[in-house]
Amino acid sequence: MTDPSQSPPRRRLVRAVLRDPLTHFLIGGAILFAAFAAGAPERVAAPADPLRIEITEDDLRQIALVVVAQGRVIPTAEQLRDLAQQEAVERVLVREALSLGLDQNDEIINRRLAQKMDFLLADLAALDAPSDEVLRAWYDRNAARFAVQPRANFRHLFFSTDKRGGEGARAAAADLLARLGNTGPADPDLAGLADPFMFRDYYGGKNPMEVTKEFGPDFAAELYAQQPGRWAGPIRSGYGWHLVWIDSMEAGHIADLDSVREAVLSAWHEERYQEIRKRAYDEMLSRYSIVMPDAASVAGLLSEETASSRNGTTSLVMQ
Repeated sequence: MTDPSQSPPRRRLVRAVLRDPLTHFLIGGAILFAAFAAGAPERVAAPADPLRIEITEDDLRQIALVVVAQGRVIPTAEQLRDLAQQEAVERVLVREALSLGLDQNDEIINRRLAQKMDFLLADLAALDAPSDEVLRAWYDRNAARFAVQPRANFRHLFFSTDKRGGEGARAAAADLLARLGNTGPADPDLAGLADPFMFRDYYGGKNPMEVTKEFGPDFAAELYAQQPGRWAGPIRSGYGWHLVWIDSMEAGHIADLDSVREAVLSAWHEERYQEIRKRAYDEMLSRYSIVMPDAASVAGLLSEETASSRNGTTSLVMQ
């Protein structure tokens, strides 16, 4: 029976709150905290008997599951006794460390706890699976990120600036280009007209990123502006000057969603994670009063200390 006290607007509000990722984060955090408190009470609160360490059957099952998850065989009874002893020793060490306050102001512990909170946010984002309609709409807005890059099959003649000098190499390349006419790249008369190149003379199926790594961004940009089936140049790289012949060029295009679905889904989850992370951080930070030093003042002190160190003096800054 419908509750008359819940009007349709109120029900819509409840549904909206339940769908909100921040609500999922807070509920997940509460569940995680409760599970942690139930599973390791000696690490959350002082035990009734500080000198009693109890390893339960559930603890042994969990230890065995970890061993199996690592690709090893199920431990024998003797191995389980050894593992239980190791667990007991670890709990004793943890309890002794906590009693000495060794967990306070420890950078490694602080960083690990912050990392586990971040992992929780990532897990929450992974639980949010998009429908096909949502994923397709997101892809339509971000299709350029997954575009298939153009690919070129090209040959080149190289003119070394180390051997000929900058202007000499460019001039030699320009002069040869004027004399090539309809000469194809396989013509044997081309042998010896250019300088030996330290890598390859032919590159097949290369995209702009790969060409950029080999020859530099300016060379790649000019290469992909050329038309196949003719000599072009001179084009400069970090090595010298080149004349290029493009055998064929495959134009870039927007990929079909189904062909890049896995990458799109991964990117969607990453964006969702960043969104949930930012909202959770903003919500958590809003509950704290954060006081920070003046960055400019600290930078000035560091500069003074560096200068003093270079001058052979030692500076002690009192905080």
